[in-house]
Amino acid sequence: MKPTPKANEVESKSYKELLAQLDDSSQGSRIIKTFDFHHLRALLADTLPENSPILQRPEMAALRDCIKNGRELDWGVLGPLLEIKHDRDYTPPKNEHGTHVAGILAAGAEHNSGDDVMVGMCPDLRLYDLRVFGDSGNGTEFEIMSALQFIRYLNAHKDVMVLQGANLSFSIRHDVANYACGRTPVCEECERLVSSGVVVVTAAGNDGYLEYMTSKGLKEGFRNISITDPGNADGVITVGSTHSFQPHTYGVSYFSSRGPTGDGRMKPDLVAPGEKICSTVLNGGYKTMDGTSMAAPHVSGAAALLIARHPELVGQPRRIKEILCRSATDLGRERYFQGAGLLDVLRALQSV
Repeated sequence: MKPTPKANEVESKSYKELLAQLDDSSQGSRIIKTFDFHHLRALLADTLPENSPILQRPEMAALRDCIKNGRELDWGVLGPLLEIKHDRDYTPPKNEHGTHVAGILAAGAEHNSGDDVMVGMCPDLRLYDLRVFGDSGNGTEFEIMSALQFIRYLNAHKDVMVLQGANLSFSIRHDVANYACGRTPVCEECERLVSSGVVVVTAAGNDGYLEYMTSKGLKEGFRNISITDPGNADGVITVGSTHSFQPHTYGVSYFSSRGPTGDGRMKPDLVAPGEKICSTVLNGGYKTMDGTSMAAPHVSGAAALLIARHPELVGQPRRIKEILCRSATDLGRERYFQGAGLLDVLRALQSV
């Protein structure tokens, strides 16, 4: 047990030291914990390599007992098996996409050096790193749904909400042959998460402009009804992309997926900067990327700022969505292209 510091001792500590004091496992990082869901299926199917260190963990006996007896999986047992400790054996991600998205959302002063200034939407934000893709950037809907369920578990087993928002910068093609639009398993899981009080922000997808192979050769063209899952879920905030510096002139990005949804609902909900976005990548570097994946964290950051400014909005994701959409700037584009318009953080904060 550590002694409780006196008030004047707390005030004299730096902000980063206080954050580290709250959770020793973070080692001063604003990434509180890291969980890797990419090998979850192999873990449950007991097909991990025999030399895998996870198999030596004491929690494995309890997990095998759950599976053997057909009981519901206990995330309290699974969580420690999936956690990547922030210690000397920490395994950093090998795919830079997630780091780039996280930088847009939460890059802070620790990422700046010399004349370079890189500040995200919420430079003091604390994050949970839930990895659902492998080193190559590939993953499955099963892993994504597992991570979404885990968020609900974390919140349900604390007196206050641990995670108030989830940024989903990825897209899954809607399986039209088997599921109604917005009713696929991952969309349903997102709806459950929203109903539990979590703001869920998703990328609209990058299928607004594609190449087609026809009898006359390769053709190119724009596509409507191109929103991808989980952006088709009704309760999430689905974000399209617009030009970074001149959105009124250039409008919605050519690649940004467009509505309506396959069953005729209005999507996307908003647009945000998604072209030529410079953000953090692995090993302390910077890189410019395009995509609705880059637009989504701008909206996630705006939601976080709203919650920080108005704590009464905690657990009110639909109210937050309403505020962000109502305060957006009209770009004069078709509703199925721009949604409610361009994200306006200042107007959103002042409108409450």
